[in-house]
Amino acid sequence: MDDKKLRELPVECLWDGLILNDDIYNHSGEVMLLPKGEVVVKSKLEKLLQFYGGEKSVMVHESTYLEITGDEHEIATISKDEMERQSGYEKLHQNIGILFHNSNTELWLNQEKMDALSQEIADKLGELDPVTIFECMNIQRTAEEELQRHSLNVAFLNGIQAKWLGMEQDEIRKLIQAGLLHDIGKIVLPEEILSVPRKLTENETEVVRMHPVYSDRLLMDQFDDEIRSAVRHHHERLDGRGYPDGIMAEDIGLFARVTAISDIYDVAVSETSYKKPILPLNVLGMLYREEFGGLDRMLVMNFIKNMRAKYMGRQVLMSDGRRGIIRYIPFNDTGHPVIQQGAVIKQTNNEWFCKATIVEYVSND
Repeated sequence: MDDKKLRELPVECLWDGLILNDDIYNHSGEVMLLPKGEVVVKSKLEKLLQFYGGEKSVMVHESTYLEITGDEHEIATISKDEMERQSGYEKLHQNIGILFHNSNTELWLNQEKMDALSQEIADKLGELDPVTIFECMNIQRTAEEELQRHSLNVAFLNGIQAKWLGMEQDEIRKLIQAGLLHDIGKIVLPEEILSVPRKLTENETEVVRMHPVYSDRLLMDQFDDEIRSAVRHHHERLDGRGYPDGIMAEDIGLFARVTAISDIYDVAVSETSYKKPILPLNVLGMLYREEFGGLDRMLVMNFIKNMRAKYMGRQVLMSDGRRGIIRYIPFNDTGHPVIQQGAVIKQTNNEWFCKATIVEYVSND
């Protein structure tokens, strides 16, 4: 045992799957029970405690105690507007807005300009913690800025998925570009249809469903075939129930399959004047249950796995008005994570649930 200060911690505060940042000792602090870096298995720990005595508590280092009990100072939080400014998200979506509102698309819709913008987004992926990007996504957007925000968000999500899939840098940039351009055809749609704060009529829906075709036409032959395929086919589904071409299965390229997940996720978590956002963990649950239909199951499961890892240990605002820390997220029930409030650790339910994630700006520096 080293000379760091030890504190008594009730065994009930530990949980299966906890990765130890420091050694854990028996109730007297004389015997190390589990070493730093080991994953806690409660049944194993309980057997050790029975052997060494003191079955109700262990001794842990001060830093471990504060992390587990949540007694350390609250994580500094900032407004979402300030987060956008600090992270560089605001500047990016403004730059995209300037482009998308330029009536002469031939002046800006070219490979060179899009390459530069895609590289800028790729650089941000290396600087920012993904959850910071996720938090910028669900800021309420006006009808005027909805297209550029959604395009930026899908570009970020495509880039994040590409990294999770182990793609090379060139492929990551291309997938980012596909996300950036996937809805570009909407700039030629009637403004009164895009900004209407109600459910679209059948005829209006048919008009909107033509936007992938318009996007493909705008890109012409100066963009990579994989990018154009993703732009045209991100609303196609593996079961053939998508649009605009009704293709299915292997006819839908990888870039289009990835972009479909990014598109659906961003629409679900976003807030508009006529739509409330869905919490990220609840959206992951909907994806797991295949509520959106026709998506690539392997890509969906990879998305859920990595998103779970990013949200573990994050602070959330609970329905009782108090803060909690996400300690575990069941893969098959992401909408009901295990939350810790002080010494209490329990799974959420319909009466006690997460209302929002706590906004915090985190960089990868």
